[in-house]
Amino acid sequence: MTTTTEQGFWELLKAGLWGTAPHVGIKLNNEEWKDLMEQAKRQTLLGILFDGMLSLPLEQQPEEEIRLKWFWKVNKIEQANRKQNQVLVAFTEKLQEKGFRALLLKGQSCAALHPNPLHRQSGDIDLYIGRKNYQAICQEIKDRKDMGQIKGENFLHTNVVWQGVDIELHRIAALFSNYFKQRRFVKWGEQMLESSTYAFTPMGENKNINVPDSVFSSLYVFYHMLFHFFHGGVGLRQLCDWARMLHVYHTEIDQEVLKRELCYYGLMQPWQVFGYILVHQIGLPQEEFPFYKDTYNKSVKVLEDILKQGNFGHYAENKLPYSSNYVIRKCKRYFYHTHRYINTMKLFPSLGFEAFILFMYERGIHFFTDFFTKK
Repeated sequence: MTTTTEQGFWELLKAGLWGTAPHVGIKLNNEEWKDLMEQAKRQTLLGILFDGMLSLPLEQQPEEEIRLKWFWKVNKIEQANRKQNQVLVAFTEKLQEKGFRALLLKGQSCAALHPNPLHRQSGDIDLYIGRKNYQAICQEIKDRKDMGQIKGENFLHTNVVWQGVDIELHRIAALFSNYFKQRRFVKWGEQMLESSTYAFTPMGENKNINVPDSVFSSLYVFYHMLFHFFHGGVGLRQLCDWARMLHVYHTEIDQEVLKRELCYYGLMQPWQVFGYILVHQIGLPQEEFPFYKDTYNKSVKVLEDILKQGNFGHYAENKLPYSSNYVIRKCKRYFYHTHRYINTMKLFPSLGFEAFILFMYERGIHFFTDFFTKK
């Protein structure tokens, strides 16, 4: 992006995310508008920047052809969100009919914190059901014909597809390479499953969906983002979700509990590094960010990586070409990820090393278990 396009991108992002008018005038030509839309696509922010664009005077908006193309993309985002809300409500109702409780992790609960929930691009549905009822719920889905099909399973969750929507049923909310951190987080998650009184109502629906409390949610959304930053890349949408969550919950978050948990998991430094980006690039008021610290040097490097990698690293320029040979394909993936872990260890040595160990463990298992079925 040119300097002018980059400035326009950040102004429209903040306008769409916070429901305000851009602070400076934006004058882009057609090619610059197309570049801006491409960056919004890479960061899964087309809907939010569309709202920002609509806040401009008509003479500063792109020509009608570009506006219409953008409108149809955002219309598809709206349709996907409505479908997700419907499936979320219907699926949780089926769980409740059998006496099972679930908490929604991020996703549509994050969308509900945005000024325009339907314009936040959705992914899959992550439901935390805990270890106790995990096998019973999975068996219930297998036995019934009206709760979707199980498509796969790993250490964290089972993948279910129902009415065209991907649902992940988590027995464990997040994965840590450190045994003691993992055990503590699992217990905390199970406490949330039993005791959280937080809930939200998806747009267009009339049923409350249970979610974790403000401290757990704020830390979980951040850690999920950081996990993907280490293991491939993360987009600005995840930072926007985190920013909106901290903004909405800033008077409710127990900062003593949050600080205790961040320090135990060794997350305070990256929390502050990413938080600097929230304050200085995304527009979160500094007083609403817990434990703010000036981390300019590292934050610039993190932001540069985010802009280059795109959502979940899908647009990384240094990804190696696909190979039809299974062994070569896996070796190339090891090479790419190892290079990334070396770079992240320069920013966050301890956490980067833990992420690398976790990757080697997981990939080593997958390499041998998948060899005969996926080659």
